[in-house]
Amino acid sequence: MIDSQTPARLACPILGLAIAAALAVPQSATAEFDETQVLIEINATDGDAGFHAKFDAGAWKEVRMNDPDGMKLLDEKAFANLRLQGLTENFFESAEPVCDPEDSEDDEPVVSLAEFISRFPAGDYTLFGKTNEGEHFAGDAELTYDLPAAPDIDDTDGAAFVDGDPVVIAWGPGEDLGEKCHDPDLIEAEIIADPAEVVVVGWEVVVEPADGDGIEPERVFSVQLPPGQTEVTVPAEFIETYIDVNDVEEFKFEVGAIEASGNQTFSEGEFCIVDEAGEECEEDED
Repeated sequence: MIDSQTPARLACPILGLAIAAALAVPQSATAEFDETQVLIEINATDGDAGFHAKFDAGAWKEVRMNDPDGMKLLDEKAFANLRLQGLTENFFESAEPVCDPEDSEDDEPVVSLAEFISRFPAGDYTLFGKTNEGEHFAGDAELTYDLPAAPDIDDTDGAAFVDGDPVVIAWGPGEDLGEKCHDPDLIEAEIIADPAEVVVVGWEVVVEPADGDGIEPERVFSVQLPPGQTEVTVPAEFIETYIDVNDVEEFKFEVGAIEASGNQTFSEGEFCIVDEAGEECEEDED
């Protein structure tokens, strides 16, 4: 009921807002998502940060995501035959603008870590969906600011391995988020956790050719490892296939530190394959 003391000129706007709010609230959910996750990924080498989300459920036709403040971030709908078929697992990554203005090229956008986390507040991100049968389902995923330190890959970055010898990528725990995204003020203000103190629950290692142009198909070696494992041997078959078939001798790799909620920080490096011991990798002309 509208208060009789409410001026007439305000009555319609207030009523309109009430109707809009009612329409924005989904009906009571009768099921939950099978999986929901939101996380922050930082590339310490490139100096950028991105927001990732993953959700999975039975065949659905509509999904909406709200941030902890109730702001709608995503409204996804299937149409035509895709709607009839239904969607299930979904994963997306935001764009990843650089953190440091000095790394910006051709006036590309710059988003500092402080600005990034102001866009994506910590807390529960809620998801609402509707199945093909009209059933409503819901879920939530917590975003934290526990950002793990970038792995220390100095022992492997730039290494030259003799053709036929084992290629072992080794790393150690880091101390910060890399010189491009690290922000001591955020740590001092206790907005984000000290990266050096964030517990790593796993590592991810990815290896691929340094230059994949013209290689088809381009294959990638990827593995996830427990926290106590800080080195991995790249399968000889993976390396030799590229050397024998594609004449590839330079590879790039990345090592990611993963914390409990899924946040991850990657360090990137390169290594090469040489014919004899003592040879070094060619310097990048860039």
